Amino acid sequence: MALQLQLVQKQTQRLIMTPQMQQSIQLLQLNSLELEQMVDQELLENPFLDLSEEAEEETGGVGPAAASAETEAEPAASESSDGDGAEAAEPSEAGDGLGATQTDTLASPTEVAADPLDGAVDNVTPLDDHSYDNIDVNWDEVFADSESPVYTPPPDDGEENDFTEYTAAKSSLQDYLNWQLRLSSLEGRDLKIGEFLIGCVEDDGYLNDSVERIAGELGVEPADVERVLRILQTFDPPGVFARNLPECLLLQMEDLGEKTPLATAVLTEHFESLEKKRFREIARALEVDEQDVIDLFNRIRRLEPKPGRIRSKESTRYITPDVYVRDIDGDYIYSLNEGGSSRLRISKFYRDMLRDKTGAFQGKEREYAQERLRSAVMLMKNIEKRKSTILRVTEAIMEHQHEFLKKGISRLRPLTLREIAETVGMHEATISRVTSGKYVETPQGLFELKFFFSSGIESTDGGATSSRAIKDLIADLIANEDPKKPLSDEKLASLIHQKGFEIARRTVAKYREQMKILPAKLRKQTT
Repeated sequence: MALQLQLVQKQTQRLIMTPQMQQSIQLLQLNSLELEQMVDQELLENPFLDLSEEAEEETGGVGPAAASAETEAEPAASESSDGDGAEAAEPSEAGDGLGATQTDTLASPTEVAADPLDGAVDNVTPLDDHSYDNIDVNWDEVFADSESPVYTPPPDDGEENDFTEYTAAKSSLQDYLNWQLRLSSLEGRDLKIGEFLIGCVEDDGYLNDSVERIAGELGVEPADVERVLRILQTFDPPGVFARNLPECLLLQMEDLGEKTPLATAVLTEHFESLEKKRFREIARALEVDEQDVIDLFNRIRRLEPKPGRIRSKESTRYITPDVYVRDIDGDYIYSLNEGGSSRLRISKFYRDMLRDKTGAFQGKEREYAQERLRSAVMLMKNIEKRKSTILRVTEAIMEHQHEFLKKGISRLRPLTLREIAETVGMHEATISRVTSGKYVETPQGLFELKFFFSSGIESTDGGATSSRAIKDLIADLIANEDPKKPLSDEKLASLIHQKGFEIARRTVAKYREQMKILPAKLRKQTT
């Protein structure tokens, strides 16, 4: 076969991600706190963005609608070679697509029509509700190498530092152990062994490497490593440097002065039986009274199985609701936690400077200013679109879970992403993005939007209830059981059946394990 060159015309379809689409997707995934961070950073970088005060709003601040008007008609001034005002093009028919009832009141038609800057950002096309359908693909693959969706501002330049930047950082478990090591009497080779052992400690406080491997790594005798390890096991928190759970518990009992021959024998030789509460079997094997074993178990159960977590660097996560659902005179009112984004406006000062074609902005500076203005308008449009989408999805979810708003979790209904997607006319992937990591405050409490999606359990009357409601019922039955006679999975299934729900014993066991609740024989208390 001869090789030859050919000109071939081929028609293909592929998705082109515009910057506006990318920003719209990113904004949709942010919760209210992350959006606040992003807005703050954009305010620092874009001079055309400003946060208006109430007084400015009353005196004609430039809101999203007025800013949108600048995207409509006139070609950019930089396209005019002589710097004079370019002719105005006809307004685009695209509209802003961001909820006219909310934004149209922010600027008067007169101001919009008279704006000589109209069209400076005419290539910013607003996204309508169906635009998300065109971009709902597997973005995990598209953004596999991108940064975390959590918006993190770049480091401060040091000019205006907040006082919280000077607060002490929380030390890690390894930092705490190294501090104690420096105060110990270890020195020379022993000190090097101690530093290596601290580097091998996991965040939960356990040493998962063997003494032999560590000795081989350091080129020392295992006996030397064991000797240093025994010293490090006296460090705080008690139980640290243990190689397994029984050793961890025994170290803590030694620290409390409760390390008895019985405790040593039970934890080293009969720990599996102790976990299963086989007290009589242990007592018979050790030839002691069963009550002594029970008393030892009650002391052991109060110890810390993961001593390292008290020194964890994980900070408390504070949740701020993204949406509020309030019951006002029997009607449910939905409102969005907008934060500072609700006061986001186009800076009138820089807008007027850009209008003046003989003023400060000329040539390259004018092109840059127009690009910044386009970026500001696009951000404001996408924020408005985000608000509209989140409110619509939340309202659809709450309408479906109307009984929950009145009577609580027991009245949750089965719900899927597909049902909400069909209700609001969006793609399932869009619904997933909207509900992930966002919280709604309801009359029944604070819940993640994902909480309201679950499978269903059939009832004896032909209806269905949410699996979450069944889990809540199981947890309530277990919380009110007799500790000396805990309810078995079979008994729980029977009690739930009496309340009108068809559920098998194995389903009860599955839900109980998902809630990390022990089986009946391990929940039983002997005292």
